[in-house]
Amino acid sequence: MNEQQAREDIQIIKKMLEKTRKTTAESGTLFIVWGILIALALVVNYVLVYFQKYNWIWLNWITIAGIGWIYSVIYGIRRERKGPVRSYIQMASRHLNIACGTGYLLVGIAFPGLGVYSHEVIPVLIAAISGILFFVMSGIYEWPLLKWSGLLWWMGAIGMSLVRNNNRTLLFTVLFIAAYLVPAFILRSKVKKEQGRP
Repeated sequence: MNEQQAREDIQIIKKMLEKTRKTTAESGTLFIVWGILIALALVVNYVLVYFQKYNWIWLNWITIAGIGWIYSVIYGIRRERKGPVRSYIQMASRHLNIACGTGYLLVGIAFPGLGVYSHEVIPVLIAAISGILFFVMSGIYEWPLLKWSGLLWWMGAIGMSLVRNNNRTLLFTVLFIAAYLVPAFILRSKVKKEQGRP
């Protein structure tokens, strides 16, 4: 392979990466919807703990997760009709999101429900999985902002392990806004500007 061919191959790879990046940012709607649902669940969770209505906490999270999964399935079916996933990057991203989503369900609902550990550990474990999700996504899409989000999630997991009770939920809420919602809106806005859309 000569130098010219290598440059052309690199340009093709860069174009594919940029196209995938734009497609993912457009589908940032899914991240934003999940973000809003989780933020709502966090607020309701805090209120339930404050009023000591612990029996309702599981219903809160199962309801929000159910709404999110139903929305995700419908959204995925609609996107498939517009055009199936074609690139390796999109497939890797999809598998990473499914794996982390399954991890969230296991550590957030299944394992505590089975009595493996206390519900107080959930925010720490969710933050650790979120760190993996965002750090790996930063490598897949070459977005440094996602790497910093991943590192922030991991630092938050360490920080939350040092606090107790409902303060952990408050810290998780702040972490969620800073390391999930803000990057999702920034990346979506950036791609819209690049495409000249309002």
